[in-house]
Amino acid sequence: MSPRETVFALASGAGRAAVAVLRVSGPGTASALAALAGGVPPPRLATLRALRHGGAVLDRALVLWFPGPRSFTGEDSAE
Repeated sequence: MSPRETVFALASGAGRAAVAVLRVSGPGTASALAALAGGVPPPRLATLRALRHGGAVLDRALVLWFPGPRSFTGEDSAE
């Protein structure tokens, strides 16, 4: 993986569950949040957002923004 890539992955346990945690990390994280959650929430504050694609609401989710370098990965990340 190149240090300039933005990646996403399931961060919660494998198997069926009612709730899942997805993690995004890399330089495109803020853009992904803006497109999916309507903007970037304040750092380290869980914020309830409607997740959208093409204007349609997909789901509601708690969104967290961790700007680098003060994040688990050292780069911009979100959950």
